[in-house]
Amino acid sequence: MKAIHLDLVIGAIMLMFSAVFYSLSVQMPSDPAVFPKLILATLMAFSAYILVNGISKTWTAKKQGVAQERVFKQVRGPIVTFVALCVYVILIDVLGFFVSSTLAAVFFMRYFGVSSYLQMLLVLIIMNSFIYMLFVWQLRISLPTGLLL
Repeated sequence: MKAIHLDLVIGAIMLMFSAVFYSLSVQMPSDPAVFPKLILATLMAFSAYILVNGISKTWTAKKQGVAQERVFKQVRGPIVTFVALCVYVILIDVLGFFVSSTLAAVFFMRYFGVSSYLQMLLVLIIMNSFIYMLFVWQLRISLPTGLLL
C-alpha cells in the first residue's frame, strides 16, 4: 500500500460528507434550506481545496522519495474519539444522561492522559452538579434517565 498524505484522506472524507448532506438538504423546503446549502457548499469548496492540496503533497513526497507516515497512525486519535462519542450517544438512551456522561468523561480523561483519580472525581462531581443544577433545577429540562432509573 502506498503512503498518501493525510490531507488527501481528510479532504475526500469531508467532500463525501458534504455531498451527502447537500443532497439531503435538497429535499428540505426552499427557505429553511438556504443556510445549510450555503454552509455545505462552502465546506465542499474547502474540502476540494484540501483534497487538491493533499494530492499535490503526495506527489511531491513521492517525487522526492520522502517516506510518509501511515495515515492510520495519524488519525487514530480522532477515530477513537468519534467512535467513543457515537457509543456515548447510544448509551444516553440506555443508561441515562448522567451515567453515560460520567462514563464518557472517565473514558476521555483516561484516554487523554489524566491519571489522578482525585482530579477525575472532582471533575465528575463538579460537572454533574453544574449540569444538574443548571438544566434540571433552573431550566427545568428533563434529561434522559435511561433504563436504570
